[in-house]
Amino acid sequence: MIRIMRSEWLKLRTTAVPWVLTGIALIINALLILAIFLTRPDTNGRGGGGTFVSPGYTVPHTTQQLRNLVGSGFQGYLFALLLGTLLVTSEFRHKTVTTSFLVTPVRATLVAGKLLTSAILGAALAVIMLVATVIGGGLTLSARGGSFSDLVHQIPAVAPGMILVFALFAILGVGVGSVLTNQVAAIIVVLGWFIILEGILTSLVHSAFKWVPTGAAVAAANLTRDRGADFGLFNWWQGALLMLGYGLFFAALGSFILTRRDIT
Repeated sequence: MIRIMRSEWLKLRTTAVPWVLTGIALIINALLILAIFLTRPDTNGRGGGGTFVSPGYTVPHTTQQLRNLVGSGFQGYLFALLLGTLLVTSEFRHKTVTTSFLVTPVRATLVAGKLLTSAILGAALAVIMLVATVIGGGLTLSARGGSFSDLVHQIPAVAPGMILVFALFAILGVGVGSVLTNQVAAIIVVLGWFIILEGILTSLVHSAFKWVPTGAAVAAANLTRDRGADFGLFNWWQGALLMLGYGLFFAALGSFILTRRDIT
């Protein structure tokens, strides 16, 4: 298994995919940090949303506002998901899957190695997002008269859940990629579900939100408990188990399909 993971790491660091995804995620994270400082906190003081106002209006200071600032890169879980998906589909796109299966004839073992690798990479992406947020958000907060130390004190409350969610979404990505080995189709399905279809479903059936991957992720991250009250989310460990269940289900299904598929 260690050799499989080393092989996967070699494939990744010699391609541009993980670096491009990380760069895009950091850019979006910077925009989300900016949005926090450009929006009026709501009447409950939750922050992170509201009416657009002039620059410098919002200075996060409450515990929830500071946690939302630390976790502003949470939406980057989509990039962890894509990273896990591309970990599998790139093999089929670049025709390296035959060699991979020759080296590792037991295809379920190869999928398991990709699951472990993706979980580590997802967690690493979360750490990168957190570090960038603390530096960028912290400097902006200090420049606006806020407390950098108060922001740092919220890291232990946010980091574990965020790292866990990123790792679980990367695992889910490997599962989806194992089922839909066509790279274009997998990306369309992933983005179509999380950007469009999931929102439509939860707007029609509010009670479904806690069962979909995003709802499970919000519960597992334990960032915004006000949203949890609105949608009746699971506890963090229940959300984490649900997310893990999604990933393992698709990974098992993908392994089953791959063992019966003629690669050549």
